[in-house]
Amino acid sequence: MEEDSILTIIQKVKKGDIACFNELIINFEKQVFSLALRIVKNHEDAEEVAQDSFVKAYQRIRTFRENAKFSTWLYRITYNNALNKISANRRIFLQDEIHENSLGESSKDESMSLLRDKERRDHIKQAMINLKPQESMLITLYYQNECSLQEIEDITGINKNSVKVQLHRARRRLAEELKLLLNNEIESLQ
Repeated sequence: MEEDSILTIIQKVKKGDIACFNELIINFEKQVFSLALRIVKNHEDAEEVAQDSFVKAYQRIRTFRENAKFSTWLYRITYNNALNKISANRRIFLQDEIHENSLGESSKDESMSLLRDKERRDHIKQAMINLKPQESMLITLYYQNECSLQEIEDITGINKNSVKVQLHRARRRLAEELKLLLNNEIESLQ
């Protein structure tokens, strides 16, 4: 959804059209949930953080400055809610996030390609679980949510240069975790 469309919806919500807020939820629910999950590392907690984030965004919509990106503002709320959730609930449960791919009537080559893609995503997800919440969150914001370094600074409050350094370290740790995971898998096959 284009930023202009988002701003139009926000204007309607500010004028009392509550139903329009659902469009924002539909547009951002996957990104918000994914960010929350990367930080709290628990499906149920991530759902709770995502719901709370949308409730807070709705309650505070009048404070949104329309010269900023709505996604950055919303991700900042989500980030803070997730950190609060971790503080309130020291236990962090690890739960895999499995997205089934339907192979349907595709050809054998397409099926193999889809299977390889799914395996690759599953390996990355498993490796991401082994990262620290901050590392996982930065990778999610930068690669999955396609936030700029400036947007990540706005969301997290971490200086842009520090974000670069931490993102570099997080990528390196992710590569190490993937290598370890794949080596373990190869050893188990022998």
